[in-house]
Amino acid sequence: MSKRNTGAAEAAIATENEHFNGYALAFLCKAKEDGKFPDMDTAMGLYCEVLDTIQAHHDEPLKGDRAADALMDKAGMNEEQRRDIYQAVHRYLVGSEFDVDLSVGIALLKGRTKAKEAPAWTAGARVELQELVRRELEHLPATMESLEPKDRIAILCKLLPYALPRLNNVEGREGRSNEWPPL
Repeated sequence: MSKRNTGAAEAAIATENEHFNGYALAFLCKAKEDGKFPDMDTAMGLYCEVLDTIQAHHDEPLKGDRAADALMDKAGMNEEQRRDIYQAVHRYLVGSEFDVDLSVGIALLKGRTKAKEAPAWTAGARVELQELVRRELEHLPATMESLEPKDRIAILCKLLPYALPRLNNVEGREGRSNEWPPL
């Protein structure tokens, strides 16, 4: 079962162990429905190999976890594919009884079944926005030269409020008030 070859999917769901066949068939159906795996034989072969690796390294669960990850690396699986295989293996191990203690291996595998959280976009949004504005300001002279005179004036009129200080931030000189004269 540890060799990936043509027919691995059929062989995995046709073993003498009906309990294993049920879990293998459930993984095969989910993998087929999701369409994340281009080759079902490879997916099923990896499922069996990861399962065998976790069971074989029950006395050294960290080594088994690293070996399972190395199998995924070697096969070139992306994060979603890895997560699907790890979830299926985790489901089987949790729903089965073994002569040896696999609790640590199962706990390590459970950590691999969770999706990685994407970093919040708000944390770096201000810095990214400042960088974008800085780049655009560098290109502004070239952009202005390529425009017609009426378009240049329109752009300058729109940018002028951002370039001038606000009225309430300006202190009057010579005793003048900060307010505009009435119309």
